[in-house]
Parts: sequence; structure tokens; C-alpha cells
Amino acid sequence: MHSFSTRPLSIDLYGYGALRRMAGNIWYFSLSLAYLRRLGVETVLHTDTLGAALLGHLPYDEILLTLDNVPGDIHPRFWAAGKIWALAAEPAGTIHIDGDVFIKSDKALCRMESEPWDFLAQHYESSEWYEKENVVFDRDVEYIGSLGICPHENGAYNTGIIAFGSQLLRDRFCHAYKLAAMHYSSVARDLLDSDNMLTPDVIIEQRHALQLCRGCGAKVTLMLPREKELTKQANAIGYQHVVTSRKFDDLDKCRAALQKIDTDIYNKTELLCRNILKK
Repeated sequence: MHSFSTRPLSIDLYGYGALRRMAGNIWYFSLSLAYLRRLGVETVLHTDTLGAALLGHLPYDEILLTLDNVPGDIHPRFWAAGKIWALAAEPAGTIHIDGDVFIKSDKALCRMESEPWDFLAQHYESSEWYEKENVVFDRDVEYIGSLGICPHENGAYNTGIIAFGSQLLRDRFCHAYKLAAMHYSSVARDLLDSDNMLTPDVIIEQRHALQLCRGCGAKVTLMLPREKELTKQANAIGYQHVVTSRKFDDLDKCRAALQKIDTDIYNKTELLCRNILKK
């Protein structure tokens, strides 16, 4: 499944405005879905009403307005909220991939299905660079600790792809995220409003995922199991995650790839986006 929350478009993120990110998201989601359809993968989109208008031209098997139910009090800088609400709405075992993740080969599908798992993610990362996000959670260290999250503890799972084979594990993860996002949207709203470089989700989504799995002794499968040579591993199985905000600077590769593998989706997306970005 995909999830697309349009709420983060209401704020500046990494210095990129709403229109550039809107067009970028439409192109990347279009390409991600095109790859999945090429492999015959059934794909559901969880979104909000505006998201359904922006991605409604895409041939999803189903489009659900789940994200209309995300509480308005959650700050849009918690951009993973849509993913969490989508995970909570689907049965355990449903695999969520980000809109900038491309499953290009059956080998990647086989990696997901190679063995039973309680938790599936992209790869492990040491995550020292997450530390700057803790300015948010240091506003109330007792509360984050009460949720079982150790915000300053290194180690995380990159969740470009994420799934829970265990419903209990999924429910615990989603519950803690929702509580944290609501609480810190209130106590750290001034920080979240003023710093467009903050991405606090990496703590309550990615660090917490690792801590929860280790604490429960969960069986974890990673798409890229070795800590080194991540690009080499990804290329070997036909898996790509276009990370960092720089992806919004150059959409030419995305457009070219989409035109090559699905001209119908390309033409519809180009028609929609042509007046959003002139470049």
C-alpha cells in the first residue's frame, strides 16, 4: 500500500515550498505505482480528500480516505502520521512502501516473502545524525520515556518499506506514535512552526521501531540486510529509495523512467502537473 497525506504541504519543508513538493510527490507516486503494476502487485492508496484529487488519476486498486481521520491537532511536521494511520487501518502483514520507493524486480518481492517475519523494514542505520531532532522531545523527556521510546539511543530501521506480521507489535507501535505526535505537537509547537529542517518522525518512527522490535525479540527481515554497500545490495534486487529532499530539484529521471514503463500513467501525470511546475 501507499499513503499520501497532503497536510505537510501546508508548511515549508527543507526550504521547498508546497507547489514543488506537490508536483514532486505526484511524479514519484506515479512511478512507484507503475513499477508495482508492472509486477502485478495489488496496491491500495490511503489518503485524504485533497490527496485523492491529486492522485485520483492513478490506477490504484482502491483509494481510501483514511487520512481524513488524522486529528487536526497533529502538527504537519509529523509527516509520517499518514503512514501510521494507514498501517493501523490495514490487516497485519500489509506492506507499506513510501511514494519514493521503487520495486523494480521480482527479486525485491522475493526478499519480502523469503521467510516469515514479525517486522519488515528497509535497512538498519546507526542514526547518529538523528540527534538534532531531539530538541523536540527534550521538551518533555518523561513523557517520551513513558511511551517506551529512548530518543537519544542510537540505532534505527529505515522505514522506506515497513510492515508488521504481528498485530500486537503493530498496535503498540502505532499507539505510541499517535500519542507522541499529539503530545509534542502541543508542547513543542513553537519549534515545529519555526524550524523547517526538523523531521522528528525519525525518532518516534524509525528509532522506536528498532527499540520495540529488540525489546520484544521480534523476528526482523530487512530488504538490505548488510550495513555496508547499501546501493550495491539495492541494485542487486531491483530496489530503490530516492532519499533526501534533493529529489525535488531534479524530476527529469523520474519523468523519463515513468514514460518508459507506463506511457498512460505518464501522460495523465504530465497533464496534471504541467501547470504546477514549469520546469
